[in-house]
Amino acid sequence: MDLKALEENEVEYLLDYDTIIQIAPSLKCKLRKEDTFEFSRQLYEFTKIIYDKYKNEKKELNA
Repeated sequence: MDLKALEENEVEYLLDYDTIIQIAPSLKCKLRKEDTFEFSRQLYEFTKIIYDKYKNEKKELNA
């Protein structure tokens, strides 16, 4: 597990297997419990990228 890529406080934002399956039931056939941490970490990183892009675009529009 690569916890170095995440800050300590960011780990609490990762989703567990049951939560992921509740949100996206179609992943039940594709996601193994062993891969949940990596999937959740990548999902969090992707969300951060989108949010940062949103903040930057909002700043540009307000400038």
